[in-house]
Amino acid sequence: MKKFFLFAIISSGFVFNSCSNDDDDQTEEFSIVGVWHPSREIVVSGNNGVTLSNTSYSGCYSTSTFDFKSNNTLVSNIFELNTSDNCVSTGIDTVPYTYDHNAKKLVIEGEDIEIVSRTVNELQIVSEYDDRNGDGIDDKVIFVLAR
Repeated sequence: MKKFFLFAIISSGFVFNSCSNDDDDQTEEFSIVGVWHPSREIVVSGNNGVTLSNTSYSGCYSTSTFDFKSNNTLVSNIFELNTSDNCVSTGIDTVPYTYDHNAKKLVIEGEDIEIVSRTVNELQIVSEYDDRNGDGIDDKVIFVLAR
């Protein structure tokens, strides 16, 4: 699960509505800085764009944190159940990141992360492409983080 999450966080996403006082398309900028939690995983068909699944994370894993710090470091603390069914941290990882709101660009540990959508309280990023429905075409796996 830790490898999946790190891979997921290395791919990315957010959706945001623009605010404008005139006819220009200006998107209101907001900060990615803060603590985010895994919320859900969305799988979208690579064949026709239909949502195949939208699964909420619950329990132990949902207490994991991704802390985007103002000094451009991402501190992740992933929680999983151990063999005794206790919720324990699998370790804390700290990696560099950069975020450019206007360019919709997130780079984590040198990897470009595809942002699907972003709002002040939700970030959707592509964690991987994988044939989840067995049709021979890779599907888009979206990792959703929430504040």
